[in-house]
Amino acid sequence: MLDGLEVAGRAPKTGYDRVRQYGQAWADVTRTGCGTRDNVLARDLRDPEKRNACVVVAGSLDDPYTGSTIAFRKADAAAVQIDHVVPLSLSWQLGAQQWPVGKRVAFANDPLNLLAVDGPTNSSKSDSGPDAWLPPHKRYRCTYVIRFTRVAAAYALRVTAPMKAAIVRVLDGCTRVVGSPADLEPLPESVWSYAAGFAKGASSSPPATAAVDASACPAAKPVKGNVPGGGGDRIYHLPGTRWYARTVPEECFATAAAAEAAGFRSPR
Repeated sequence: MLDGLEVAGRAPKTGYDRVRQYGQAWADVTRTGCGTRDNVLARDLRDPEKRNACVVVAGSLDDPYTGSTIAFRKADAAAVQIDHVVPLSLSWQLGAQQWPVGKRVAFANDPLNLLAVDGPTNSSKSDSGPDAWLPPHKRYRCTYVIRFTRVAAAYALRVTAPMKAAIVRVLDGCTRVVGSPADLEPLPESVWSYAAGFAKGASSSPPATAAVDASACPAAKPVKGNVPGGGGDRIYHLPGTRWYARTVPEECFATAAAAEAAGFRSPR
């Protein structure tokens, strides 16, 4: 797969916009009824506990990036973040600028490209490729570069010469693979059209729970759902409450119960 990738330089980051180009954070592009973040937590945590059908509130993470075990509690949600193995802004520079918006939104929510990991370590990675960052846990590096390569190949992204050289160095020293990164398949092209509705400025009509590019919800669905960009708790606001007027909603709901069923909680 690595030898089949185009090797070329990065394009400028000009024009990159997380929400406009890749959609609202953790959009339900596969229509499971749950947000992508909760789906990944449910997949990657041991013994996940849920508040309802969707919201993961507790569990244990065997963190691949540090090799440590993290006790996840939703009250401290930032301790576990969802990492894009190929970062979104990096993908923008490696070919995603030419994609249709639905493909980019699918990419941002594709389980193939997502891992639950230690929050501070993920922050230190930022938008780096394998030439600038590798997991501190050396035993996971082989798996990491295999997954990075597999994502790039699945989405026909290019890599830079330094990235390819870094991946080759890790592969040449591999003695074991943790997990089964080759078992994961990318989301099918059939989800792109629906996914496009989660990006602000998309030309297609947004789905019923897609991003709302306005500060108000319609009268039939007055409850505002806010999705933090960093992946924290999703919060709903009722008309007349303290932060209602200031909140720009990503989703609108008819009732608080509908918001909770979609994985949102009330403000503390």
